[in-house]
Amino acid sequence: MDVLIKALSKCIAVVLTLGLLGCGCLHPYTPNTLQNLYVDFYSDADNLSYLGEYREAVEKYEQAFKLRPRFSKIIDVSYLALFKYHIAFCYAKLAEAEADDSLYIKAEAAVRESYQTAILQSDQAYILNLWGYILFKQGRYEDASTKFEAITVPPHWLQIPARVRLVWDGLYGLGRTYLELGDEAAARQAFRQLDSQIDSFLKYGGWIPAVGDEILYGLGRAYLELGDEAAAQRVFTLREELIYTDSEKKHPHSGDEILFVFGNAYYELGDEIAARQALVQLEELINTYPHPWYPYVRKEVLFGLGIGYLELGDEVAARRVFAQVEELIKTYLQDGWPFVGTEILYGLGKAYLELGDEAAARKAFNQLLKEYPNTSYKPEVKRLLKKK
Repeated sequence: MDVLIKALSKCIAVVLTLGLLGCGCLHPYTPNTLQNLYVDFYSDADNLSYLGEYREAVEKYEQAFKLRPRFSKIIDVSYLALFKYHIAFCYAKLAEAEADDSLYIKAEAAVRESYQTAILQSDQAYILNLWGYILFKQGRYEDASTKFEAITVPPHWLQIPARVRLVWDGLYGLGRTYLELGDEAAARQAFRQLDSQIDSFLKYGGWIPAVGDEILYGLGRAYLELGDEAAAQRVFTLREELIYTDSEKKHPHSGDEILFVFGNAYYELGDEIAARQALVQLEELINTYPHPWYPYVRKEVLFGLGIGYLELGDEVAARRVFAQVEELIKTYLQDGWPFVGTEILYGLGKAYLELGDEAAARKAFNQLLKEYPNTSYKPEVKRLLKKK
């Protein structure tokens, strides 16, 4: 379940590793029809939440809530419920980021109050989904399943990208909850229903990127956990279609992203033998097709391969791949493509520190500061350089 914030997920286009919030469907659209003093606080809170500044966002939402206008009749039936919804959302994200379970208690209190004031079916669906997630994170799986099961939506939502993502997120959360409860049959049914809805969405003209690779990664990983590799392969193949490719040039990269997520998923599931096999196959594939386009499309995969070896304790293989990453970075910059990715240079330095190679770490960190003098990693990098 805790796949939202994973180091490797960031290497493959900032994947989170997957959890429920990573799907992006817990933030409903909230039209602002109230023109009053509280609007500035509300707007500031929305912006802070969007930027991930959740603690500051909570403060702004609560300030706005105190200043909210009291109308004699309802003008916007959503605004009271969504005040508390957004506060609950921010507390849940904070709890996850800071590993502070007490914040889930605050999130639950806010989401309960939000649901009590919700009138519209659409608001209730979003709130129940968030409530189920909060309960899941507290290990209250029976209660979480009740919330996910209670989500109801109109049939036409299944063709609207912004709304269907909520439905998929709820089904995924329900499946994960059943797995935690040990009910594999019910979990499989929920995942197959999710799978079927995604297929129907695409069949009737739904845009593939609207599906989102996070939900596909989560679904594929769930199938692996259930021992259904054929279903996982099919889902990961669909995920591969979301990655950029030039069909005219016929880049032979098909399969490397799938091998990467298979290795990642097997590692998370504790099957180190299968994880290593996937990583070895991935490295063989990369070395078979060392085309010049690779640095521009798959630098995250190559770096993630090295991290994968490192996590498996194979330092020799990790060093071998990191040497390729360094050559990739050199080629990238020489060819006039300055954006290597700050997370890769920073991650490379941290990896070398873990390997005990301080000289290589210093080289990566100095290159990061040189190429990206305004990087957000700057304070931490300077601290590490000073320490070493």
